[in-house]
Amino acid sequence: MSARQATVEDIDAIMRVEEDWPEDQRASRETMLVRLGKFREGFWVFEQAGAIIGTLTSCPIRYEPSGQKAFKSWDEVTNRGELPDIDLATANALYLVSGTLKREARGGRTYALLIETPVALAERLGLEYVVAGAKIPGYDAYCRRHGEIDARDYAFLKLNGSFVDPFLEMYRGYGFTVPDRDHVVKDFYPDIPSRNYGAIVVRKLDRSGRHDAP
Repeated sequence: MSARQATVEDIDAIMRVEEDWPEDQRASRETMLVRLGKFREGFWVFEQAGAIIGTLTSCPIRYEPSGQKAFKSWDEVTNRGELPDIDLATANALYLVSGTLKREARGGRTYALLIETPVALAERLGLEYVVAGAKIPGYDAYCRRHGEIDARDYAFLKLNGSFVDPFLEMYRGYGFTVPDRDHVVKDFYPDIPSRNYGAIVVRKLDRSGRHDAP
């Protein structure tokens, strides 16, 4: 699989990939075109055997580790998916807006390419962080099996050294952390398995391009 910047000519293939999202969570064609227009540098397509099988969109933002409660919802961070105004003079982070892979392409090293591609851009732009709002899809099932637990506690539960939640463990493997309990946000994004919670995951970059240890 290889990555490249998206173009307007890719829009039909981009929308076919978007169909792997539930219908009520898909971005519209118009929204995708707005993203391309606002920040094409952070909009990638991923190809395999000449076909587009994945997409990833991002945008520069201002992230304040001590003021993380400003991230109240995915809609607020992303301007309802149409990206906030781009201001590289004040931005210090690259926010991962959305990413999709066709089901048949998932697994192996594909997720590594999805993560390392925006990290490389953030480093090139001189940003300090890569940030994402992660679902915590194991939360509802855990509560039903083991009893109710605060989502802010669940996000830090480990078993045999690994996070109980599969998404948070995946992000941990790529150098992201949930800095503290306040980074677990109620009603961040509609997702029943997560009970609509999201965890703000952060990967801190240093000036030489190396990231902090997980």
